[in-house]
Amino acid sequence: MKKARRFLDALVKDGVHVFLSLGQVKFSGPEDRASEARVVVEEVPSLAGKIQRLLSPTPEDMREWLSSQDKKILEEYTARVDRLKAAGIPDAEAVSLQTTYRNHNSLLPERLQPIVGSR
Repeated sequence: MKKARRFLDALVKDGVHVFLSLGQVKFSGPEDRASEARVVVEEVPSLAGKIQRLLSPTPEDMREWLSSQDKKILEEYTARVDRLKAAGIPDAEAVSLQTTYRNHNSLLPERLQPIVGSR
C-alpha cells in the first residue's frame, strides 16, 4: 500500500486527478502524466486494486490503517471520538475513523489539504 500511496502522491504533485468511475481507476490532467499513469496501471494490475482501496476504503481498511499509525494519530483519533461523543454524534467511533483517515490520506494537493495539528 505504501508504494501505491507514493504513486498517488507523485501523480497529485504532477497535477493529475485520480478518481474512480464505474469501479475503475481513472486519470485526468496533464495528458502526458495521465497517459503514463494509465500505462503503469495496465502493466501492474494489482496497483489498480490498491488505489481503489485507498480511494474508497472499507471500514476494515481504515481500521487496519489506524492500527498501524503512530501514537500521535491514535491520540488524534481518540480525542476526536471524545469530542464527537460529547456533541451527541451517533456512532462517534466510525465518524472519527473516517475523518481521521481522510485527513491523513488526502489526495488533494498540499495547499488544499486539511490542516491537522501542526504539520
